[in-house]
Amino acid sequence: MKLFVIGNGFDRGHGLPTGYWDFRTYLENLYPEFLYAFEQHYYIYPKSDDEAKKKLLWNELESNLANIDEDVIIEDAVSIDMNLESGDVGIEDTLYDYFTDEYKYIQKLAKYLKQWVRIIRIRGVQQKTDAIKNADDAICITFNYTAVLETVYGIDEKKIIHIHGSLRQRDVEPVLGHGNTERLNDIQERLQEAENEYDEKEMSICRVINNYYRHTFKDINRYIYKLNRLSKKKIDEIIVIGHSVAGVDIPYFKYIDMLSNNSAHWKVYYYSHDISEKPIDIEIYTMPNPDSEKRELINPSSHKILAKPKSYHVVRKW
Repeated sequence: MKLFVIGNGFDRGHGLPTGYWDFRTYLENLYPEFLYAFEQHYYIYPKSDDEAKKKLLWNELESNLANIDEDVIIEDAVSIDMNLESGDVGIEDTLYDYFTDEYKYIQKLAKYLKQWVRIIRIRGVQQKTDAIKNADDAICITFNYTAVLETVYGIDEKKIIHIHGSLRQRDVEPVLGHGNTERLNDIQERLQEAENEYDEKEMSICRVINNYYRHTFKDINRYIYKLNRLSKKKIDEIIVIGHSVAGVDIPYFKYIDMLSNNSAHWKVYYYSHDISEKPIDIEIYTMPNPDSEKRELINPSSHKILAKPKSYHVVRKW
């Protein structure tokens, strides 16, 4: 059986404006004050050039959500003067409320993301490949919210796993988050140290940062169970189209690999405007089975990569 794994590059290859930079354009047009305040948390300012904005945040929005400079934030918070008659005594709750308001932008980000994905229209989109349409027994896993597979390719929705939900579900909440457990662990340790010393200022800001990391964390355990329907399938070939096979979604690919008994042939397609582009930035990830012969699965778009099955194939254009 063939298993297709569909990423955002699939929709973008069909001409849909579904990139994070497109989301930024949406924010800039409708919510510019929010956008500029949001970007300042990542040291992006209105006069920053587009390449800097992309590098610092938007190229890898999910992963970069955890890249706030907590040392600077904590240092500034500890030195803040709230002008209270009691000085710093009993200041913890006051500061906690103050900084909680300061970091409420992440709730608005999720709200605006939901608004944005709902205005993406697929009317008039044309098919780009016969591979999916002709694979009658295949199952598709898609990370996209759009219904391109159902509407454009006519695939039965029973054969599609929308891992993070579909826009066809009215109550779907777009999933946006980082996978940086190290940041979570570090701030929790720092919070514990502040509590031991009863440093109210540092306790309050550490609590807020801890909450921020938790609220922006993508807990894949909430979604990975959807893949269990593959457990009794004999997966011979895994075809990845338009996904970087990287970042916070790595655990999904490891789980898929395990469900195929680590024996499927992987074929990776990626879209490129430049036919001369070369595969670069190969990086190794440890797989669940340390004795496996797997090494790397090449992602040629300069992103980090997963791990190479015993059998794999990379295709530049699709």
